[in-house]
Parts: sequence; C-alpha cells; structure tokens
Amino acid sequence: MEITKSLARFVYETQFKDIPAEVIEKTKLCILDCIGCGLGGTTEETFNVVLEYMKNYGGKPEVSLFGSDLKIDIPNAALANGIISHVLDYDDYHEETVIHATATCLPAILALAENKKLSGRDLLTAVVVGNEVCIRLGLGLGKYHYELGWHSTATTGRFSSTAGMSKLLGLDLDKIINAFGICGTQASGVRQVFGTMTKPFHAGKSAMDGAISALLAEKGFTSSKEIIEGDLGLFSVLTEKPNEGIILDGLGSKYHIMDICFKPYATCA
Repeated sequence: MEITKSLARFVYETQFKDIPAEVIEKTKLCILDCIGCGLGGTTEETFNVVLEYMKNYGGKPEVSLFGSDLKIDIPNAALANGIISHVLDYDDYHEETVIHATATCLPAILALAENKKLSGRDLLTAVVVGNEVCIRLGLGLGKYHYELGWHSTATTGRFSSTAGMSKLLGLDLDKIINAFGICGTQASGVRQVFGTMTKPFHAGKSAMDGAISALLAEKGFTSSKEIIEGDLGLFSVLTEKPNEGIILDGLGSKYHIMDICFKPYATCA
C-alpha cells in the first residue's frame, strides 16, 4: 500500500475549491483558537526564555514572533510560535489520537504565508491538508504508539507542518514525498518530558522540522519514498499494530479536522 505517496498526492492535488464549506469554517476556528492560545502563551515564563533565545539566535529578520516586535527567520518563527501556542495546553486537539494538530502546523504556515504575502485561501488550504495528514497518520499508528511513551503531537505533528508547508511552496509530488521522508526520520518526542517546558517544545520543534523538511525538498534534497510503510519506516518502528487502511479511508472526502475539539479547560481532554 503506497501510503506515503497517496498522502503526498492528496497534498499536491487538493485545492481550496475542493474543500467543503463546513471544513473551511472549522479550519478558521482552529486558526483563531491557535492564535488565541499563542497570544495567551506570551504571559508564561516559557515565552520569556524563547524570546531571549531568539534575540540571540533568531536568524534573519523575516517574520513575526507572537507577542513581540522582534522579527526572526521562518524556521525559528515556526519553532517559537509553536512552543508559545502549546505552552498553555489550551490549544485544539483530536480526541481519538490526542494530537494537537494545529499548533504543529499553523506556526510554520503563518510564517511562510507572511513572508511570501500569500492569500487567506492559501493559508486555509495548507492548514486543512496539514491537519488531515497528521491526524490520519496518528490513527494509523494507533493507541499503542502513545502507550509506548511517544508523544503523538510530536511524532505526527512534523507531518502536519511538512504537508502544509509543501502545499504553500507548491512542491510537486516527488518533492512532497521527499519532504515526508526528511520529516519522518526526525519523528520523535517522548512523554517523559510532560510537565516541563519541553512538552510545548515538541509542538514548536514539529513546526520547525516540517518547515525545514519542505524547504530542503524544494531545493532537491532527497529521502526515502516509503517513510511510513517501508520495512524500517514509522509503522515498523513506532507501533506494534499499525492500521494502514484507516489512513487512506475516505481521503479527499472525509475530513478529520471536523473531529477536532476546543478545550474549555487546560486539561488533557
């Protein structure tokens, strides 16, 4: 089953006009929720640490850092804004997979969209495909993945950012597949760090790694074509009983973003 290629084709082929109106409206709420959580996150000590780091190591002054007039480069903006968006643990999540999808993709997508002055439709399309790829991969990895100690937001979140960034960059099918390969080999993040600043670091690092993966693929960087289903791919390494069928079931017609929940309280679910 060509899972990696099929997901890449979904990213490549999906256009704004193809996405149902209710999915677009739900995506707008996800974006609003994530930005609100990011602005709220600027009141936390984690933000101060990130801000001081970025003042020294943020790279070229290209795009915005939440809650600051500081400008930093695209990968660092993805990192910083991803951390800040997840620090309160108020950001949206997908209940069955316990994935915080938007916080792993929107920070990277916003940075690139700001830099290239892209449209709202471009932004919405990128978030839709990013969240969809991420959640479907989480469903495929199953509950055992999380029970092993992996943080699903970190391991699958990189694919959310990679898919969204690849869409905004207009990558062709082969480059999206390579981007997924670059992204997949970086998939990591264990739950041992919960309760520390490193938990929201997972969301930021996912956003950053997705950005780097897509940007490298754009320049011709190559990787495995079967990073998910290959003999030594994610399904072999990160879980015991993968569900390959659920990843592609209804792809392009069923949108799992509709199952994303918004938190009334900053608890797990």
